[in-house]
Amino acid sequence: MFDGLLGQDFIKMTLAEAAGSGRAGHAYVFCGPDGIGRRSFAKEFARAVMCTGAEGGAVPCGNCPSCRLLASGTNPDLKLIRGDESRATVGVETVRQLEEDIATAPTVSARKVYIIERSEKLTVQAQNALLKTIEEPPSYVMLILICSNPSLLIDTVRSRVTRLDFARYSNEEVLKAYRDAAEEGAPELSAEDGELVTSYADGIIGRGLQFRDFGFYGALRERIFDTLLLLKEGRSAFFAGFTELFTSKDNAADREYMFFELTSAVRDAMVYARTNDAGTLQNRQFRDKIEELAEIAGRHGWEKALDAVSGAYQLTGQNVNYRMIIVNLAAQIIDAVQGDSGRLK
Repeated sequence: MFDGLLGQDFIKMTLAEAAGSGRAGHAYVFCGPDGIGRRSFAKEFARAVMCTGAEGGAVPCGNCPSCRLLASGTNPDLKLIRGDESRATVGVETVRQLEEDIATAPTVSARKVYIIERSEKLTVQAQNALLKTIEEPPSYVMLILICSNPSLLIDTVRSRVTRLDFARYSNEEVLKAYRDAAEEGAPELSAEDGELVTSYADGIIGRGLQFRDFGFYGALRERIFDTLLLLKEGRSAFFAGFTELFTSKDNAADREYMFFELTSAVRDAMVYARTNDAGTLQNRQFRDKIEELAEIAGRHGWEKALDAVSGAYQLTGQNVNYRMIIVNLAAQIIDAVQGDSGRLK
């Protein structure tokens, strides 16, 4: 059980003991950031408690009808509830549909398992509707709530579920997951690229795996540096280039990565302007471009620009028009650099 999943030893031990004892709870909340592995652990735990051939052990047999159907992705007793991605909340109607399904016994499995993703999006009314099932579930039902922000769950729900908090992974575990996921024959990560993967991942394997197309992301990173260097050509050139790069459809959809790279580039310009030392740069392969950026403005100018980038990124998580955020950020970077150097045209 959990053999294919890295780390999270406490989670593995807790769930394996629950499944092996035959006394697994009826409601859990798996807490942690997106990409930490909550869904993968939930599915593996579900496989164990749904198995009809393991004879009380924690390891699924792999041969019973439940295990075989889970392997093919067609087991009717496992329900993954995501809600409508286009909506900010999951309403009570989704919970009512779930409760109608709960009324019927499992088809082929020992238990029916419902995995509710982004459960923090459940409205208060939806959570109250779910509370009855949490308090008085049929013996064959298990609920697993996947949650990034458990403070958004109402107190009565939080107090009636078993909470498990997922820890961030070490850099070594992130890199191992990256290498395991790489296609056969893929080039080995350089030390600098490995640092980039672990820095962006921040202990979350799912984030690190976004870099599997390193050629694409490497080219995009260079475009960000080249766009910042448009400051040498003047305010108008930079403003047009910056807003076009960050608001294009694909890049706007990948805004978390874009802001990560922008922050890293501006940070390097600030550090180099202050120390003239390449040893502490995060993007050492772009040292020449960083030197050029440091010539455009000094430490204080890039420090103000970095503050502007941080403030803009925080706004992306709020209900603020994204294009307006980028337009304002471009103007703020120009003002920061202009005020420090006075050399922009």
